[in-house]
Amino acid sequence: MTFDDANADQVAAANYLNSKGMMGTFFLPSGYLNATDPNGGPPPYMTTAQALALQSAGNEIAGHTVTHPDLAQMDANEVARQVCNDRVNLTNMGFRVTNFAYPFASATPAVEQTVANCGYNSARGLGDLKSKAAPTLTEVAEPLPVPAADLYFTKAPDEVDNTWAVADMQAVVTQAEAGGGWVQLTFHHFDSTTDPLSVTTANFHSYVDWLATEQTAGRIVVKTVRQVMAAQFPDPSNSALDVNKPLVNGPAAPPPITVGNLLQNPSLETAGPVASGLPYCWAIGSYGTQTSTFTSVSPGHTGNVAEQMVTTGYVDGDAKLLPTLDLGQCAPSATPGHTYQMSAWYKSTAPTQFELYYRTGLGTWTYWTASPNFVAATAWTQATWTSPAVPAGASAISLGLNLLSNGTLVTDDYGLYDSSAVPSVFKSMTPTRMLDTRNNPTPVGANGTVSFQVGGVNGIPANVTAVTFNLTVAGPTSNGFVTAYPSGSTAPNASNLNYAPGQIVPNLVTVPVGTSGQVSLHNTSNGTAQLIADVSGYYVPAATSSPGEFQAMTPSRFLDTRNSAAVPPGGSVSFQVGGISGIPATVSAVSFNFTVAGASSFGFATAYASGTTRPNASNLNFAQGQIVPNSVTVPVGADGKVTLYNGSPTGAAQFIADVSGYYLGGGAATVSGAFQPITPTRFLDTRNGTPVAANGTMSFQVGGVSGVPATVGGLTFNLTVANPTSNGFVTAFPAGTVVPNASNLNYAPGQIVPNLATIPVGTGGQVSLHNTSNGTAQLIADVSGYFVP
Repeated sequence: MTFDDANADQVAAANYLNSKGMMGTFFLPSGYLNATDPNGGPPPYMTTAQALALQSAGNEIAGHTVTHPDLAQMDANEVARQVCNDRVNLTNMGFRVTNFAYPFASATPAVEQTVANCGYNSARGLGDLKSKAAPTLTEVAEPLPVPAADLYFTKAPDEVDNTWAVADMQAVVTQAEAGGGWVQLTFHHFDSTTDPLSVTTANFHSYVDWLATEQTAGRIVVKTVRQVMAAQFPDPSNSALDVNKPLVNGPAAPPPITVGNLLQNPSLETAGPVASGLPYCWAIGSYGTQTSTFTSVSPGHTGNVAEQMVTTGYVDGDAKLLPTLDLGQCAPSATPGHTYQMSAWYKSTAPTQFELYYRTGLGTWTYWTASPNFVAATAWTQATWTSPAVPAGASAISLGLNLLSNGTLVTDDYGLYDSSAVPSVFKSMTPTRMLDTRNNPTPVGANGTVSFQVGGVNGIPANVTAVTFNLTVAGPTSNGFVTAYPSGSTAPNASNLNYAPGQIVPNLVTVPVGTSGQVSLHNTSNGTAQLIADVSGYYVPAATSSPGEFQAMTPSRFLDTRNSAAVPPGGSVSFQVGGISGIPATVSAVSFNFTVAGASSFGFATAYASGTTRPNASNLNFAQGQIVPNSVTVPVGADGKVTLYNGSPTGAAQFIADVSGYYLGGGAATVSGAFQPITPTRFLDTRNGTPVAANGTMSFQVGGVSGVPATVGGLTFNLTVANPTSNGFVTAFPAGTVVPNASNLNYAPGQIVPNLATIPVGTGGQVSLHNTSNGTAQLIADVSGYFVP
């Protein structure tokens, strides 16, 4: 009598079996013990204490791997971890473990050898003896003594399920009584209404009572596997037991993948170790009543392979392809508290959704959550979703697109990225207006929030990690400030721009993209305001971690001199970036919103790398009493710091820095979309010539100038307007293209207004600036870096 999987409902069955003077063998995955129901229901598996009580009562505890994977789909090291470490884990809990059973009765000759190497005396298969499930087989029992060729795949009938009557269980015994031998009957659940591998308690009791009668009559003997093996491999100190061989530890798990796509074989192109139709590192996950078949099909979304699942006979449950639920070979590592962005391309005749699991403890895999449904699609369609925060104690996650009905689902090109640690590369685009609340019935209310869609619109992919846009406030009815942040998260203690009644104030923003591909804007004010967002680029996950790649973060305040002392005229203050708040010690550049407040006189401010010479450039200009914000992207010094200089000749000022992301260091940027910072350098100053005319356009050279390559993918520069003679706004765009319906900064007569711009570079390596105004204006451009094409 054998019992698989450590199901909690086996305890009562064991008690009844023991009450009749018979013992069983319980094959326990060590990772299942002590697992709890994530929905708060009764524990689905035994506790260690319950299993120890079974052993004390005379039952045998045996190995069944740590996490119950299909071993035929594992590589050699993962097989050894699963098989050897299960025995080590159980032994450390106080169990005597000498025999094994294969999950799903799946093995190969190499797997069988590993079981032997891990110190087990035998290993049980399933489905090799005649039974209700296999009536055409001729063998009815495993010979005794067990042939050496069978020791690591001993023969047994198919597992008992809810179609078996008591007579069917009796038949596997009576058919073997004449010839003798060994029959192992396997049970899983009792009285389950959801799992077909179940029998009723009444039928089990009837069967046990019958076994007791047969044993009393001398026709059978009920033994544990250990007792059977003792006849061939007696323990030197106790011949009633089989030998207990030395423990063998499995190999250490490989280092987890922590950057880029966390999935191995995401495009499914690499075949698994056996010809089962499953790709390497992927396995079948299913529960409930349905039949699902998996086959590799061609072509894929990309490459030659996609995986097709056909579900028929659906009653309940689901089925899916998912990364193997293992100990580290393939299962993606996870960090508690982090959220994860997932994607997959699919075609389906029925709705599908992501279903997620997480691993805890020694290797317990637990159902976690599911995404909203994605509609059926006849053409390749990308499903994307961001998970909730990973629960405490989780060390890995797994996911798959499922079917909850009859249908056909084809999947390919999966992606999984840590939202909290996704190095990204930049993709520039012609500035595009994605939000203008002036077109809405009402402005953004006092202390109100508006969100706009970024992922999946206007050519931006659904897996976008961060977005760069020019944010403009117009028509505010009171003082206030605006904060941009990823949708679905809490508004941070940070600001992107400040305004007074009636002002038009722009500022460039780079911010992570949140739930469902959206960005939220919060208006902290007692009055209403109109908000406009012109997107000029976005970030997507990088394939690998390389210098110059961007790591977005929820805006966080790194400096606020209002908590210490104002920066004096001609003075400077530095703040630490590298090595704090999760930022690596070595970063090449940082993006932050720089705000000046409480200035006692007019002036300008310059941000630059600590330990370097202050450049001839400015990041913002201010007048007495003004609150002026501007976005800054600037190199970080060798000491991990950024310095801010107060260029006022006579007045002190308060400086505030809210960091929204950083660029990886470690060398020059080489991969496409990576950022290469340069010391801020003045590339344009029309004050040295003539101003830009009313409704006029001028261009300046970028490619091939001052260390910038001839061809670049985008440019970051501080744009300043000075001495305008009328109201107006300036638009930056790639030279040789049409002026877009977007703006980078707005101004009134006589104002000095700065704003950071990040845009593509156009024809001949140039950037164009258009002055939409009835008057002239002076324009200044201070370049701080470029993106690799």
